[in-house]
This record gives sequence, structure tokens and C-alpha cells, in this order.
Amino acid sequence: MNMKRILVVNPICSTEFDEKDRSILSKAAPPGFEVYVVSLEYGPQTIESYYDDMLASPFVVKSILEGEKKGCNAAMINCFMDPGLKAAREVASIPVVGAGESAVMTAILIGDSFGIVDVGPEPISKNTPPPFIRELGLASRFAGIKGTGIPVHALLHDKGKVMSSLKEAANSLLRNGADVIVLGCTGLIGMAKELSEEIGVPVVDPAISALNMVVALVNMDLRQSRRSYMTPPPKIRKLPEGLDLKI
Repeated sequence: MNMKRILVVNPICSTEFDEKDRSILSKAAPPGFEVYVVSLEYGPQTIESYYDDMLASPFVVKSILEGEKKGCNAAMINCFMDPGLKAAREVASIPVVGAGESAVMTAILIGDSFGIVDVGPEPISKNTPPPFIRELGLASRFAGIKGTGIPVHALLHDKGKVMSSLKEAANSLLRNGADVIVLGCTGLIGMAKELSEEIGVPVVDPAISALNMVVALVNMDLRQSRRSYMTPPPKIRKLPEGLDLKI
């Protein structure tokens, strides 16, 4: 069998999530696909802000270009904020998907409205759609975001506390009209099924959603349109030594 290789980029400088992601995503991948997980040499420890997103983005693009050179058939950016997604699509020839975009697009297939359970250093509660939801044209189907206040680096510890916080936040979103819950962090991988059983509605795991989206694109031999993601024009781009983003 000619195996197809999916590159999974964890856009953080920590490797603490790599083993868990590799195990769960490898089991979730269909026959004929193998998962290759990498994290970044440089960048933030976790992504919990637009600042972290910006710092990670060039190294995400670098990882995807390197993966393409090594024969990967597609790539997924394993973070709900999708750092570097559009830039990677412009320079990569293989299909590239982001976990956040994939999760939200999955949610609207199975419900009229969706809410996002977020993590991070501060508990948040907002009914205003974030920019990427508005950009996708889904503001009318957005029921809100509810944060747990659990930092990303703490998600691997005390699963009981994490699940309890997720359940509380999700139930708040259900009372606000959500039909589907989207987990707002790929660090919550593997928790969607249990949460769904607890609250009685579908819960979308962004990492699993992105994996299945990118597998579907490979199977259909589809990739990003150059009319949307045009190859950047040649020009001088001064980069640090070792950061090769040549196209």
C-alpha cells in the first residue's frame, strides 16, 4: 500500500503534547495514512494570544515547507488559532488545513448554532463573534465563547478538573442557544466524546476534525486554489540565518 503521510505541526516550542497527539491521531487516521507530528524549534510555549500566534507563524510555515520537501502529502496546523495558515497555503503545494477552521466548519454541518469552549490564562465570556468567525461568514450561527481559565500548559494534568470546567462552560453555552460545542484548543484532544456524553450534544474535537478534513482533501486530490492563495511575488525578504522560507 502506498502510504499517505500527514504532517501535524504543533506550533509551539514545547514537545509535551507530541506523544499524546501522535498516539491519538495515528489511531484516528484511516488505513493508508500515517501521521508525522512535529513541534517548533523556536516560538511560544503555548498559543493563547495573537502575539503568540504571530511569533509562531513563520516557524509553522518553515515546518510545512520542510515537510513537503520530505514527501508529506498534506499538513494540518494543530492549534485552534490556526497560526500561519494563510501564509502556508500561499507557499505550500500540498493541502494545508487549520484545526480551528476545520472544527467550526464541522460544527455547522451538524447543528444550527455552535459555541466554543476556550482555555487560557483568563476565563472569558463573550457573545461577540471573534474575527475568524466573522471572516468565515458564520456570525449568525455563533452562540458565544466561554472560557475555563485553565492555561494550555496545565491541560495534561488533573483531567477531572479540566473536564468539570469544560462541562460548566459548555452548559453555559447550551443555555445561550448552542446546538453544538466546539473545543477551542487542540490541547483538549481526546476529551470530546466524554464531554458529549456528559452534556448530551455533539462536541467537536478540533484536532480530529482537522485530521479528517485533510484526509478528505488528499483523497479527493484537492488543495488550496491559487486564485485565493496566490504565490507571493519575488522580492528581498531579510530573515534570520536558518529560517529558510524560500519559495
